[in-house]
Amino acid sequence: MLGDEQVTAAYARNAEFWIEIVRERLDPFQTELTDPALLEAIGSAADLRVLDAGCGEGAFARELIRRGAGHVYGVDTCAEFIAAARAHPEVDAARSTFLHADVADLPLPDGSVDLVVANRLPNGIAQPERRFHEFHRVLSPNGRLLLLGMHPCFYRARAERNTDTDLPLDAYFGVRTVEQRFTVAGRVSPCPSHQTFYSLETYVGMVTDAGFAITGLREPRPTPEQRRSDPWWDRNFTRPLFLLLDCRRLR
Repeated sequence: MLGDEQVTAAYARNAEFWIEIVRERLDPFQTELTDPALLEAIGSAADLRVLDAGCGEGAFARELIRRGAGHVYGVDTCAEFIAAARAHPEVDAARSTFLHADVADLPLPDGSVDLVVANRLPNGIAQPERRFHEFHRVLSPNGRLLLLGMHPCFYRARAERNTDTDLPLDAYFGVRTVEQRFTVAGRVSPCPSHQTFYSLETYVGMVTDAGFAITGLREPRPTPEQRRSDPWWDRNFTRPLFLLLDCRRLR
């Protein structure tokens, strides 16, 4: 099995659930918060060669193609996602390639992309630093890496988002394993997902040790207007949930 076995097995079992959620645009976190934040950070995608690391069923890759990307390589360890991405009726086969592969062992040549996007890609369990070295390898000189994931400072071990903001220091500075089912629009994922969280110091260290400089940091969050217009945000966004790092490849 490609990638971390627990992570990949859970995504395989949840694949139909996530394909439905994404294609029906049921997740406000994705449609109204994280995807817009990433697209704003990217700016113009015209003619860019992009790696969509952990591409899922290909929605973000398709959006980048619509925005003028030269070519998008979507990579995912979940075979069901890759099959769905390739079979989508709007796929542009000439400008997108979907690969069943591990982001820590990319089947791409050195310097072959201008931008790597890791959009809510779960942290690795075994040798989590390997993916960052692979991202560095496939990027062109001065290429960009955008990392958008769950905020490492606000998730506890064996729990979902907690109302208690206090995190014991031994847990925070250790390795936290989170197992959770996702509920989206009243639908519950068939099985729990698995991923790990590290302290911000450890996470940033993995990125910079791989040869990147962090040039920007954002914590995507609902705007005051979003909160005023939809009380769902006040119920479901009570603390920072996401972290977006903008990184440059050092020569």
